Parts: sequence; C-alpha cells; structure tokens
Amino acid sequence: MQTDFRLFGPLHIAILAATPALAALLSWATMRRPGLARPTRIALAIFLTLVGLSWYAYRFTVQHVRFPQGLPFELCDVSFWIAVAALVRLRQRTFELAYYWGVGGGIMALLTPAIVAPVRSFQTIEFFVGHASLVIAVLYLLWSGQARPRPRSWWFAFWAVNVYGAAIAAFNWAFQTNYLYLCYKPPTASLFDVMGPWPWYVVWAEPAALLVFLIMSAPFGIVGARSPALAAAQRGLNPPGGTPAPGPF
Repeated sequence: MQTDFRLFGPLHIAILAATPALAALLSWATMRRPGLARPTRIALAIFLTLVGLSWYAYRFTVQHVRFPQGLPFELCDVSFWIAVAALVRLRQRTFELAYYWGVGGGIMALLTPAIVAPVRSFQTIEFFVGHASLVIAVLYLLWSGQARPRPRSWWFAFWAVNVYGAAIAAFNWAFQTNYLYLCYKPPTASLFDVMGPWPWYVVWAEPAALLVFLIMSAPFGIVGARSPALAAAQRGLNPPGGTPAPGPF
C-alpha cells in the first residue's frame, strides 16, 4: 500500500492550520460563556475516547495486530489517554504531562506524519484526527484558562519521559519491539533523520526534547513566580471565572 499524501501539500497545510484554529474557537466560546467549560471538556473527552478505541479496534480486527505489537505505548498514545484524564479531572500534573508530551509530540507528528496509506483510508484519517484532537484538547484547556503549566513543570515532564522511556526500552528488549523508535527509525521522514544513525539519534533526542520543553515552558516562566490560577489551586480555591482549579495530580 502506497500513500498519495504530500508533505506540506494543500491538505497538510489545511490540517496544520485547522488544528490551532479549532482549539482557539472552542476557547473563545468558553471564555464568552464559562458555563460551557465542563460540557466542552466532557464532549472532547468522549470524542477522544471514541477515536482511540476505534483505532485499537481497527488494529486488532482488520490489521490483526497481536501482542506484543499494537499496544498503546507510543508517546502520543500515552499522551492521548493522559489528555482524556486531564479533560475529565483537571489535575495539575496530569495536565502538565498532556501539555509537554501531547502538544510537543502531537505537533511533531502532525508536522512529519508517519503516513504509509492512501489519504482516503481509515489509517490516514485516523492518524490526523487522533493527533489533531489531542493537540486541540490540550490547547483548549490552556487557552480557555482552565489549566496552565507551573514554572519548572518542564523538569517534571522531562524526568517522567526518561523514566517512561527506560521502561519501554526494557519492554523492547524483552519482546523485540520498537516502541518510541528506540531500536530503529520510522520508515517515513522524521526529525530523527537529522540526528544520525542508531544509537545517536536516541542520544540526541534527549537534548532535543529538553529544548522543546524549555521553549514550551517559556510563556509561563521557567523558574518564575506562581500564577494566580496555580496559587488558587494550591489553596484549594477556584481561579477567577469560577472554573475549578486543577488539583495537584
């Protein structure tokens, strides 16, 4: 099966533009009518859950993928379900992982999509819908003012992704899999291509991830003072506007 998808073609550009636009539209509607916050979060959580389950159903029933392949161990897969939890519970650290892992990884996936099937196929549609909805969900929480990362939260996200990567490396070794592309590169073009052969692209992925996390944390202060919303969350109060403040976990 060969893809007719064109990297940075008109369709690709449209998807890249529509993703933040939809997040901004949902955020604008919620800020105008704060009562929409919880229904919008729940609707997004349900939508993401249906998208995720439909992908696993397709993988197991149509593609006949079986253990140890097809598990939700890729970073965007894990971020996807973390984002669902963040939408439902609004917990601080859950949101921070969804922000750094989900937005960082989701945008990278949208920019360099691992597409091998035709555009008009379930695989390609599911890929873009899944990754775009992940980014939309997290940006919606951020831009609507319902959650924001704390200063220094980049360190927590970086430490956590390394612990997770070590666990997945052990799984790859035990079951001869390639989750997180720790054993070899994806077959399509990606950022790994400029990082050299294995194992150097894995080594260079560390400072690259750290740099991305630092850039993502810059708007919120890398080591700055607490935000009003965070201070309210730590006191167990609600931030201005009446939206429940994120809990610690």
